[in-house]
Amino acid sequence: MRKKLFLFTIILFILFFLKTNIYYTLRSYIVMYPYSYYNKLNSIPYKRNIRFYIPGGTITKEKDWYPFVLTFNDNEGFSRYAGRKLSLTIFYNFGHFRNGFSSYYDQNSRYYSSFYGGYVIYNSKDADDPYGFDIDGKIRIKELESIPRYDQTRLVLPSLGCPEHKIYFKSKIDKIEYNIEYLGINDWVKIDSTVVTNGPNHKYRKKHLGYIQYGKPPDNYSGDDFPLVILKGRIYAKYFDDYKMTIILYIVAPNIDTIENCDRNILSKCKINYYSNANEKT
Repeated sequence: MRKKLFLFTIILFILFFLKTNIYYTLRSYIVMYPYSYYNKLNSIPYKRNIRFYIPGGTITKEKDWYPFVLTFNDNEGFSRYAGRKLSLTIFYNFGHFRNGFSSYYDQNSRYYSSFYGGYVIYNSKDADDPYGFDIDGKIRIKELESIPRYDQTRLVLPSLGCPEHKIYFKSKIDKIEYNIEYLGINDWVKIDSTVVTNGPNHKYRKKHLGYIQYGKPPDNYSGDDFPLVILKGRIYAKYFDDYKMTIILYIVAPNIDTIENCDRNILSKCKINYYSNANEKT
């Protein structure tokens, strides 16, 4: 009798837990951390002995971003998209969880539809032909723009169930600055832009993979599915000849204040260098 009562109590607890907001938050942390770590071990920087560190949300005192930066590799997909053999590692972070879902969904949050992180691109076939830059070190703006475009239209939005015919992405350059010193490293190109694309909000109809990391969309959402939003974007791009790879740091958010805040308090704390010894990689 006691065993049956204990089992019944456990079942009730599990059913109650599955209906609480904390379930979706913990599920995201528990699933995404090991998956991201696996991708990190297969990432371009790690395999080429490069330390590429981007701080997570815990670096600040306020509740702003997800606790840790996630890693994802997409060599084959991006190679098909770009029409040449490339390797791509994506580092990304999004708004913190609240009420069981990420503020990435919250239209009233300054982290609505926001990301920050980095891209690392390696031309495995011809290291002397860097992606996003020509042989003279000048930027190829269409190539640089294609990376966030690919990320948003082929990875992020489809993971949330956005129909292909509805996916939209258009960017406009607002300002380009050359010879920028950033992270104590010279010769970055800084580009500020305006982006029009789909926001993540939509009515829940069935499960999608994206819900594992962002949580389900808000139950009370009654607007259009994946409405167009106007966002501000910033990237720092540089081809590292020593590493034979293009590195991009990026922020996208609804307003420039969020970008400046993230740039100052998080992105500017990134570190890029060779691992000094084997133990540092573990």
